[in-house]
Amino acid sequence: MVSRGRKSSKLIASSRAAEEVVKSTDLLSEILLRLPAKPVLKFKLVSKQWCSIICTPEFTVLYAKRNPNPHLGFMLHARLDFQPQPRAIFLDLGGYQYDKLPNFLNISKMEIHHVCNGLLCYSRPHLSSPNITSYYICNHSSGQSEFQRVLVSPDNETVKAFNVAFDPKLSPHYRLVFVRELPVLDETRLIKIDIYSSKTKSWRASRKGIYILQYDIGFHVSVYWKDAMYWYNEKNQSLAYFDFNDDTVEILPKPKVTGGTMKCYYLGESGGHLHLVGAWRPWTSLLTVFELKEDRSGWNVKYHGDFRALANSFPKMLTKNPRRPYMFSVVNLVRGEREGELIIVMIIPEGVISYNIRERSLKKLLDLALSETYMEQLTFRSHQYIETLASI
Repeated sequence: MVSRGRKSSKLIASSRAAEEVVKSTDLLSEILLRLPAKPVLKFKLVSKQWCSIICTPEFTVLYAKRNPNPHLGFMLHARLDFQPQPRAIFLDLGGYQYDKLPNFLNISKMEIHHVCNGLLCYSRPHLSSPNITSYYICNHSSGQSEFQRVLVSPDNETVKAFNVAFDPKLSPHYRLVFVRELPVLDETRLIKIDIYSSKTKSWRASRKGIYILQYDIGFHVSVYWKDAMYWYNEKNQSLAYFDFNDDTVEILPKPKVTGGTMKCYYLGESGGHLHLVGAWRPWTSLLTVFELKEDRSGWNVKYHGDFRALANSFPKMLTKNPRRPYMFSVVNLVRGEREGELIIVMIIPEGVISYNIRERSLKKLLDLALSETYMEQLTFRSHQYIETLASI
């Protein structure tokens, strides 16, 4: 009897404690701020009170600030030269397990354009006509997507970029950048840029109107950092950026190297910094990690390295081609939790590996069996998988 009485008292105490938590908005918010993003998104369905707390802009920004390292893995896709739609693969980082692929990745003929802090831009052929393309923005944590615009595929316009600019630590709102190229009869290149604001739910044309750009400005790789969208041209190895403050497009100086031409392997943002991984002798075992200065005036060297020792563990990296003696593709770089810790993610014939520069340690993320010829035909893209509470 005594035992049952104690259990009953504990249940009553627990029930009263739960009631107190529900009554206290501040206490409930504090608990929700400590949970992973996916459960928090599901908790919006618990009650109107919970939904009102989670959906406030203040809670969204505070959640991002309280969870500064939500990087859980990578969304990797490889494109063959003759296959326009790549298939995506999820790679976990730090033991995170994906229960299933997001439903939108199964969309037929889907094209991923850009990913930024948990938001993803993609397009697909319109259901009514293959000549019309529909463009969407998506939160890949919740799976919530929103249609943005359609564009007929005319002969007088070419879409060059569809990007998202989003920093959850500063604002729950995001912006979209839509870049189109107009045809001309001479060597001049004309570009139109439209910007969408989720705050106003409207599009606007760039204040600069039509841009006359050099042909070495390309949009193969897009990265958002510090209120600007950065573009990298793989063919010409050039860098440029679009500044949201004044709608200007400017050339970004490349890192200075001696004795050769800079080869860029990777451009991306991590830990609040813009990084470039490259080498002045392409496809050798040498590489350098650069970090862009805050004023965009140049690059600081964060690391000089030689991954020749990797070939001892993965001998298939070595080739007989003197022009490309090592077979690899750098697809991502992230800053670790400790100061100065950098992790490079590479694809090699044996699979996908992560290399901790500080600890000089390796981890195999995925087993693959890629031939040298096959790797030369592949173009790899990797996006950091980050969970966010942002509403679309």
